[in-house]
Amino acid sequence: MQLSLVLEWENAILAELNRTEKLLIEVFNQTLERTESFEILVLHNSEMVSSEFITDFISESIKKNNLTNRGELRLIDVKNAHYFQLKNYGVKETKGDSVLILDSDIIPKPQWLAKLLDAHQKNPKAITAGFTFIDYSDFIGKCFSLCWFFPVPNSRIDSIEVDMIFSNNFIASRELLLANPYPKMEEGITRGADILLWKDLERKNIKLILCYAAKATHPSPYGVNHIITRGLAEGRDDYFRLFDTDYSNQNPYFHFFKIWGKKSQLVFKQVFLNHSKVNSPGWQIFFIIVTMLGYYVFYLTGGIISMVKPSFAKSTWQI
Repeated sequence: MQLSLVLEWENAILAELNRTEKLLIEVFNQTLERTESFEILVLHNSEMVSSEFITDFISESIKKNNLTNRGELRLIDVKNAHYFQLKNYGVKETKGDSVLILDSDIIPKPQWLAKLLDAHQKNPKAITAGFTFIDYSDFIGKCFSLCWFFPVPNSRIDSIEVDMIFSNNFIASRELLLANPYPKMEEGITRGADILLWKDLERKNIKLILCYAAKATHPSPYGVNHIITRGLAEGRDDYFRLFDTDYSNQNPYFHFFKIWGKKSQLVFKQVFLNHSKVNSPGWQIFFIIVTMLGYYVFYLTGGIISMVKPSFAKSTWQI
């Protein structure tokens, strides 16, 4: 079997590049343990980051960490494309029987690739995702690991059928992904195409499998500006998503405030129940709650501005 890895480079711009270096280390080292043939496609938008920069970064990472690349490595420039479009284009350019979609800011844990491929071989007609949680090695990571939309870390190693996965870490047959690309989002909306895709796959009776054993970490928003921007954008995207046919309801305005209220309430429950799972001592509970309630104030603000000034909201907070 030939396996194609599609790696978008947009998230590497937002996150710390040392995470991308650690990703490359894990990918190169874990592919050495496999018998499949590999190719790695790096998708980027040269208006955001140049091919020369990426080439130099990967070459330096390989040299610095004494890595061995078993397969073909290709850089593909897709001008004007962003996160989901990069993934769609990457799938079209692959040669493998199966395609593994990766974000450039996740860090796989040991045995991630082996566990994910094993689960994929057991469910070849499904889309199989690894279990991604927020890196909780610092205070902000603990906050978002407990109270954001990612699951709290756990020690499970089974695989189950789910109705939603994340787009940062999954595998499926090339044929399936070509037939089911991410849908085009409304102008100005930066996240949510995957949620619409999963609903469409559900209607087609295509399964989504979550493999808990294939673990990887994702960064929390990096820095104050990114935290604020991410909160505003998340509120905007959640609000506008309510007008999609999959979410249509009679009162999207009221429904958005209801969603915000549930997210804010959940902060208290998640922190009190799960703070020990991210090695957070009891004295941090108050500060985590204050931090995340503040984040959801920006979330609420993004939604309200979207109601009042939709054109402004759609042209701002691009992440």
